[in-house]
Amino acid sequence: MMLDTLLAAGRRGWIIALLWIIGRTLCRAARIDEAVRRELAPLPEGLCIRLEVHGLRHRLTLHKAAGRWRYGPPATPAPHSLRVCFKHPAIAFRVLSFRLGINQAFCENRLLVEGDLVVAMHLVRALEQLQALILPAFMVRPLLRHYPNPSHKLSRAGRIYLGLLTG
Repeated sequence: MMLDTLLAAGRRGWIIALLWIIGRTLCRAARIDEAVRRELAPLPEGLCIRLEVHGLRHRLTLHKAAGRWRYGPPATPAPHSLRVCFKHPAIAFRVLSFRLGINQAFCENRLLVEGDLVVAMHLVRALEQLQALILPAFMVRPLLRHYPNPSHKLSRAGRIYLGLLTG
């Protein structure tokens, strides 16, 4: 019983940490990486994207202001144009620990999507590009329909990871 409680707390902590990491790296990649920027550029100014896990208070919130993606809620409250919610923490844990692809979770109805599906698909493709850049190929290939095999992967990933430290 005590072990189950500790495991659940550890999973919650892992999910919260990975939501923070993914949010920050996605914003950084949207600024410095052409492939991620190409996926997120068509999305409208003022758009707010919220990624959350059912049963957890912590969530990832991204918004586009002044042509730039930012981590955290917007300064002025705006209606969320897209809300993606994992239906269970165990599903979020599998997706965020890269054992289940986000596209597969979407196809298996493990996510609740409220908002524009076109925006959701841009988000999924941007997340796939980000995964292909920042994770080793042996981890990412089984998760993606098509592995983009990015050129200069190490230098591009290094610049994105640097954004975690420098903001």
